[in-house]
Amino acid sequence: MKLKSLVAATLAVAAVSGAHAADADWGVHPAAPVLTGAWNPAGSFLDTFSFSLGSAATVTSSVLSFGNTVGGSYGLWSFGSDNTFGTADDESLGVWTLSTLPGPATNHVLDLDAGSYYYTVGGRALAGGSAYALSSSVAAVPEPETYALLAAGLGIVAFVARRRRDY
Repeated sequence: MKLKSLVAATLAVAAVSGAHAADADWGVHPAAPVLTGAWNPAGSFLDTFSFSLGSAATVTSSVLSFGNTVGGSYGLWSFGSDNTFGTADDESLGVWTLSTLPGPATNHVLDLDAGSYYYTVGGRALAGGSAYALSSSVAAVPEPETYALLAAGLGIVAFVARRRRDY
């Protein structure tokens, strides 16, 4: 059911855009998932989607390709020390191949620090064109104190359970 929703959303985005997607700036990445896509006529394409994180977060992403895409891939990049998009000091955080229907999209999860990042999605669309859907979501990374409190709480529960069993 999730795959059908993803396909429907992608087709809706493609119908609205009507052509090849331009570069996009999402601003601060929202906690809710972002879904974006593009319809690509025959030929090569390379799209970028930039975003920033105000604090450390776990980023989950996947791209699903529809149609006739050859050699498609997507990557996640950091802006680098000059904080400028597309310069030589940008660091690749990972590059993955596009998933295609009917197979499921593969999710890639990375823990990232606060800063500026961007996705690239590229490939070559054959005759008839192709489309893709990029899904990205973030979740806050727990602080070390959170794990310490969890361990302390579990220790107290175990202590109380043991004392009750001894009586």
